[in-house]
Amino acid sequence: MYEVVYPLGKSTNVERGVASKLKSLEGMTIAELSNHKFGSALTFEVIERVLGRRFPTLKIIPHSEFGNTYGNAESEVVKALPDKLRALKVDAVISGNAG
Repeated sequence: MYEVVYPLGKSTNVERGVASKLKSLEGMTIAELSNHKFGSALTFEVIERVLGRRFPTLKIIPHSEFGNTYGNAESEVVKALPDKLRALKVDAVISGNAG
């Protein structure tokens, strides 16, 4: 009798539910995450202006606060995100625009 071992190891992924949709952005804190692809600075500028007009009490933390989520320091930036988002009391994230 042979014992078989799966070469990729045991899965340690834990499925999590999707966060509830925010009822409004009023008074919320939104973080911008950027991969610094072509046009992302322009689109964030437009997003900030439009959301700022629509939700005057919205606080936006710019992507420059977090670093590039794609590139040389990607691993460090992404690893630091959960703690940084919690420390800044972020309610939602805008990510993946432009490029």
